[in-house]
Amino acid sequence: MKTMLILAAATVASLLAHDPAIAAKARSKQAFVATAGDPDARGSAAFVLASASQGSFKVKVKRLDRNAAFAVIVNGVQVATLATNRGGKGRVSFRTRPRGKDLPLGFDPRGAAVVVRNAAGADVLVATIPVVGATIGAGDLVCCVPDDSGPECEDRTQAECDAEGGTVVAGATSCLPNPCTGAPAVGDDANLICCLPDDSGPECEDRTQAECLAGGGLVVRATSCVPEPCAPIPPAGGDVVCCLPDNGGDGAPECEDLSADACGAAGGAVANGMSCAANPCGAGGGGGGGNPTVRVTCERRSDRSRISVNGSNLAAGSYQARVRSGAQSATHPAKTAIGDEVEFDFDSEPDDIAAGALAIPAGFIEGTPPQVTGQILGAGGGVLVDSTVTCEQQ
Repeated sequence: MKTMLILAAATVASLLAHDPAIAAKARSKQAFVATAGDPDARGSAAFVLASASQGSFKVKVKRLDRNAAFAVIVNGVQVATLATNRGGKGRVSFRTRPRGKDLPLGFDPRGAAVVVRNAAGADVLVATIPVVGATIGAGDLVCCVPDDSGPECEDRTQAECDAEGGTVVAGATSCLPNPCTGAPAVGDDANLICCLPDDSGPECEDRTQAECLAGGGLVVRATSCVPEPCAPIPPAGGDVVCCLPDNGGDGAPECEDLSADACGAAGGAVANGMSCAANPCGAGGGGGGGNPTVRVTCERRSDRSRISVNGSNLAAGSYQARVRSGAQSATHPAKTAIGDEVEFDFDSEPDDIAAGALAIPAGFIEGTPPQVTGQILGAGGGVLVDSTVTCEQQ
């Protein structure tokens, strides 16, 4: 009997580890914090993860200005306009498979800074969404596994992905929504507009769903990039450099560009500095306190692309790296700096991928001469430092 119980427990554990429909289910509800822009405002954000690549996200507000329009902003990108009724209440719903009045959930809200901003540019509500449910683990990749109903997105090592006949999505860091080519489109595929991260603000581009998500972008409902659907109304008085309490679990404060009201409401402190690039939140945190630097090296062969991006003089915390060459783009999952340095490898060679490099296609490096731009990304996906180099060619 004891042996049977052990076997049963092992079977359940195996199912939880390998069945994304079982392992991924999770939910959270986060209350918004009111700012000085409207101290009576109230609201909440609820997230439900139904499977690894399906979920819903709802924003509800009350005690706001009546019959007014508010921007819902996720990590600096306007993802919706919320209208209040004559009682000052309003809501907006996102779903990976929209129905009724749902908007497409073209982003992963977990860990994101969410702001509700009025038409005058005042942030009235702010929240950071908790990270819950199944996420891509350290050392794993986003793998598209063939399935009769369309490619399934799962976290796998390179070897596991290959064994299941899957394909790794270079640059993707989440299965929500599904970044696999041929996956069910988020919303109306004919109206697929992508808001890509950039150090000067979100950039609007026409992209396929797979291209958008592999580049770290957000899918929004729009018919074109004119008028600009990604950039919200600037906050009244401009942004400040805000040091927020740790949300990544590494104990390091996070730097964000927020309005002064939103910074205070989120429990942050305004830093002395013009931008997050100089790591004003990291002083005394065990890392670098000066200007970050990056060293990019790359090599192109007929059957291989190899890129290394090494950041230094960084504050304690987690960072990502993004590489671009021609029309190609890939973003490495976050890594924690060791001392004041962090290193990222991108490669198409199976042995190097198995050793921890992010998988990229053999023809990733483009151009004559071949060139690559490497970037170190900080909190919220902002570019801290970048460098463009000409690659060795063999």
